[in-house]
Amino acid sequence: MEIKEINELTHNWTADEFADFLHYLLQHGDHESMRGWWRSTSLLRKLEAAGLAELDGGEVALTPAGAELKRALYLLEESDGLAGARLNLRIHRLEDWHAAPLGAGTLMLLVAGRSGRARVDAARMLMEDVDGGRAYADRLAKCWDPKVRILAAPYADPHLFLGETDPDIIRAVIKSGHADDVCRERWTASAWPFEIRLAAGALVTDEGEADRMLATMTGHERIRFLVEYPRLAVGRRAVNACRADDDHAPLLETDMTRVPDEYLREALESDRHWGIKLRVDDYKKALRETLLLERLFTGPDSQVLAEVREQVETEIAKEEE
Repeated sequence: MEIKEINELTHNWTADEFADFLHYLLQHGDHESMRGWWRSTSLLRKLEAAGLAELDGGEVALTPAGAELKRALYLLEESDGLAGARLNLRIHRLEDWHAAPLGAGTLMLLVAGRSGRARVDAARMLMEDVDGGRAYADRLAKCWDPKVRILAAPYADPHLFLGETDPDIIRAVIKSGHADDVCRERWTASAWPFEIRLAAGALVTDEGEADRMLATMTGHERIRFLVEYPRLAVGRRAVNACRADDDHAPLLETDMTRVPDEYLREALESDRHWGIKLRVDDYKKALRETLLLERLFTGPDSQVLAEVREQVETEIAKEEE
């Protein structure tokens, strides 16, 4: 049976109806009790209207044309011809968790198709389920669809994304651990949109480079950048960012560290800076409880107290990594 004829016979089938017809109904011959069709009455009407099935007493029976269609669909859903099949058949096959993964060639044809849903499902199967499928990552990285590129990002050559404009894809490349100095220098350059530089901040470890990036940002952008990367929100750098955007400063004040006394005093004496005030209040409560609990030890020179402090400091350092 030609694919054109298959598509004409199944033009109004849903993905669930393809699944029922191929894998749940009539699995033990061409006749089946009507009782098994209670949830598939719509499919039954379509089969009857197309001359593919008929009622025989209390049973549903496939006609010779129906049996031929079923055989043709079994062959089609495992062949490269699937790329030219009805969308709902493609979706059914790609999302059928019972079935083995499709071949890489078929999946690449589906990625090149017009359906966004099928394209993404095919790319995901290629990257996650097919042996050797990740060898196609570089090709997927050049796809116009960002939903496909982001699936390829963890496995493709990171330099293929040097011109990428989707920050989520940049983050996926960085998360994979494959981004290098070339990527960092490109994505942190001032010519790029802020969202790209914000994503690339995960690669910035040099404080001088961080300062150069911040110098090219607006006040609000500085706040957002340092909130995203609190390890860089330290001392004067954080204070200068807060002074550049008083309205959004409280967002950063909840994370900044090593804050100079002058800024702390200014914050505590003002009617703003609630971020600093809340943290100072929290510190007072924690300090009070700590001082009371420290009465357990002989004094500040207690060896056990020193060991406990060291243990807690180590735990905090690991959490901040």
